[in-house]
Parts: sequence; structure tokens; C-alpha cells
Amino acid sequence: MKFRELDPDLCRKAVEGYTDTLSDAANKLEVLYRHHRCPHCRGELKKEYSTTHAFSDPSSIVPRALLRCTGCRYLKDPFSNIVVEAGNHDSALDRNQ
Repeated sequence: MKFRELDPDLCRKAVEGYTDTLSDAANKLEVLYRHHRCPHCRGELKKEYSTTHAFSDPSSIVPRALLRCTGCRYLKDPFSNIVVEAGNHDSALDRNQ
């Protein structure tokens, strides 16, 4: 079977009038993620996706991320504040000296 791309005009008409709820939900999560810092070294936290966590909340329409410190590798769930991995506090101290 040969793949045939859908006409762009038909695609536009198919979604006309629908609101973009995915972008709104994703933007709200981005704001939440930016408010977190590493409690060990105050370093930046980067999003990390886990297949067991990303869709664990049935009320969320976008995948949820865990946050990992770029310095000490600390990993937490920003929604429950549960520490998934404690990281290496000493490596963060060495890096900041």
C-alpha cells in the first residue's frame, strides 16, 4: 500500500473551530517546571521523561516530566515533590567551588 499525504487544505478544514487544548496544558506545565530548583545545589533542573511516569495521571492530556539536576543528578517529581533519586550532593559541591 502506498502512502498518500492528506491535502493540507482538507487538514485545515478538519480542525477548523477546535481549540488547541494541548498547547495550553503544555504551557501550564512549563511554568510549573521553571519554578523548581535543585534543593542540594540550587542548580538548574531539566525535564526527563519516564514511560512509567509520563502518563501516570489520567487527568493530564500531555505527558508529565520528572526534573533532574544538571549538577548533582538529583531527580524529583515536581507534582508530588517525591525524590526519585537523591543524586550526588558532593559532586554538586565540587562543581560550585
